Amino acid sequence: MKIICTGISCSGRKELMADFAAFCAQKGVNIGFFNVGDYMRQIGAESNVDFTEKVLDSDPAVLSLARRTAFYEIAQLAADYKHAVIGLHACFRWRGSLLEGFSFKDIEIIQPDILINVVDNIADISERMEENMQWTGMGKATLNVWLDEEEFLTRQLAQLIEKPYYAVAKQHDLENFYELLFSPRKPIFYLSYPITLLRDTPEEIEKIREMGEKLSRSFIVFDPLSIKDMALVTRSKVDGADPLNLPPTMGEMDVDVIEQIKTRTISRDYQFIHQSDFVVVIYPTDKLSPGVLSEMNYASRHNKPVYAVYDETRSIFFENLCERIFDTFEELEDFLCETYKIDED
Repeated sequence: MKIICTGISCSGRKELMADFAAFCAQKGVNIGFFNVGDYMRQIGAESNVDFTEKVLDSDPAVLSLARRTAFYEIAQLAADYKHAVIGLHACFRWRGSLLEGFSFKDIEIIQPDILINVVDNIADISERMEENMQWTGMGKATLNVWLDEEEFLTRQLAQLIEKPYYAVAKQHDLENFYELLFSPRKPIFYLSYPITLLRDTPEEIEKIREMGEKLSRSFIVFDPLSIKDMALVTRSKVDGADPLNLPPTMGEMDVDVIEQIKTRTISRDYQFIHQSDFVVVIYPTDKLSPGVLSEMNYASRHNKPVYAVYDETRSIFFENLCERIFDTFEELEDFLCETYKIDED
């Protein structure tokens, strides 16, 4: 299997792949990891072309040739492995312009089986960029746009070549990530819960996430709090502590950046739902959560079953969006394991 893994600079893609490489080594998996940029620099050095931090200022024809050569070399080396992960950029934001990270001819050389786009907290990406000479000073608005473009192009490429696409958080559990790639029959679900309503009771959020972690032994789980961007907009602390381990603020954020973060949060969570088989809602309050209801409605409109744990008075509108409603988590767990059990043979 060949896996293309995209992500903007400082997105955490390389860190996730390094952790995943170590994880696969422990499992004894025959898998190779290749980063297109590293091969381009090696090819340039062999031709006495020094690709510095300003590599994107190079002649586009030179970059294209180096990239094409890198793809050919990677394709040859990948043939020695059962699986191969190829890290690259879908695009670049550079000096106010949008530059290509690959061409469709390049992709034909690799012929990937699955495409992954790695995302992370925007505050963490911004912090990494400030520590990187090449990317320091990038505005928050531009960073948001680049994240959108990288995700969009990766998803469009997957649709064009008719291969699976997944957005995956840098913080995604490695075992779960492994199963996403190599256990295609394992069911996938999105865990929905009223995060904003429960911010003042972090123990409730932790309890729900523990439920999701328990289910991750039998399912692949996408948790919205694997990305904490909205914490920058709706930050809440208890007794001066930070119980949710939220990311630091990004300094002054203007209205446009805040709106970008809100929009990206919605589109990313909808993507998590889109790439899932069903949605699990854990709803431990009788207060209205527009976010959870919107996610349930999105799932319903896209023919994704919704299973909820909710023991309060049930509205007919809530019931209409659910396939099944359970009074306890244990009832839900028994139902899911029976309904979606996998034949290990």
